[in-house]
Amino acid sequence: MFWHFFALLALYLPAFIANGAPVVASKAPGLRKWNVPIAAEWFGNNKTWRGYICGIFVAGITGAVEHFFRHTLLLVSFGLHTSLFQSIGTGLLLGFGALSGDILKSFVKRRMGIPPGNALPVLDGIDYIIGALVVFLPFYVPTWWEILFLLIAAPVLSLLSNTTAHILGWKKVWY
Repeated sequence: MFWHFFALLALYLPAFIANGAPVVASKAPGLRKWNVPIAAEWFGNNKTWRGYICGIFVAGITGAVEHFFRHTLLLVSFGLHTSLFQSIGTGLLLGFGALSGDILKSFVKRRMGIPPGNALPVLDGIDYIIGALVVFLPFYVPTWWEILFLLIAAPVLSLLSNTTAHILGWKKVWY
């Protein structure tokens, strides 16, 4: 059972990576000119094309790297990652789902009057994994146990990565 949940984390790793990539991309000097909000009135100024495109791109790269370790990561047990093309597509799709879930959550926060950068407890930690799960449903339908595991793991991993980014000075807040 442990190994199955390890493989599940590996399967959704591109979503986890995509979720953190915009913070890292914001510090890349060559990417600063792409700091253009997607739609500030709907999502706030923090949701930029730079973060969205870089997050999806990095998720695709993650999928490509996973292809070469698919047996070690037990990804073959899901019937996915059978070709490099499929692995890249899996990564891109999970990255798209994760960041789209995050953007949708920002839309909800703006409608609730919560300013950009302020927390919306619970939803801030699971928005991206819900987006990834929904978008990836045509390719893999997780069990209720797998969904529950991901909904518990996602906020824990988000909190760890956000706290680390805050300590490094990449984020203004720890959450």
